[in-house]
Amino acid sequence: FKTVRLVSDNSLCAGRVEVHHDGQWGTVCDDDWDMTDAAVVCREMGCGEAVEALGDDMAHFGQGSGPIWMDDVDCSGSESTLKNCRSGGWGVSDCNHGEDAGVRCSDFKLVRLVGRSHCSGRLEIFRDQTWMSVCDAAFDQQDAEVVCRELDCGAPVQ
Repeated sequence: FKTVRLVSDNSLCAGRVEVHHDGQWGTVCDDDWDMTDAAVVCREMGCGEAVEALGDDMAHFGQGSGPIWMDDVDCSGSESTLKNCRSGGWGVSDCNHGEDAGVRCSDFKLVRLVGRSHCSGRLEIFRDQTWMSVCDAAFDQQDAEVVCRELDCGAPVQ
C-alpha cells in the first residue's frame, strides 16, 4: 500500500502531493517545499528524478481537501518515503489548500491522448504550463508512431 500519491488529471508522475496518514489522505503544504523534498517523492513513486518542486502558494494541480498533513517539510534526500522526512508534525500547519505542494518528475509525459483510453483520442502537448491540442495538417504516420511509442501504446492503428 502506497502512502504517497500524486493527484492530477493526466499523469502518474506529476501532481499534487498527498500522503496517507491515520486512515485518510491529506495534502502537503508548500512552505519550504524544495527539489530535495520533490526528489524523495519522485523516487518513492518510481517516477525518476524531480524536474520541478511546485509551490509558491499556487496549488498548481488544484486544491486538495481534507487535512493538511505535513508542513515545513525538510528531507535530507536519502529518505525512502516522504513520511520519514522532518516536518512540523502530523496535522500541524498554518496553511490552507491554496498552498498544496506539487511535483513534476522526469517520467512525466509531455504528450497525452484525450479520449476513452490513454491510447486513443485527441493529441495534446504540454507547453507553457498548459495542455494544447495539436493541429493535424502536417501530422503523419511517422508522428503517430512516435506518440504511440512515447505513451507505451504499441503501433498506431489509424
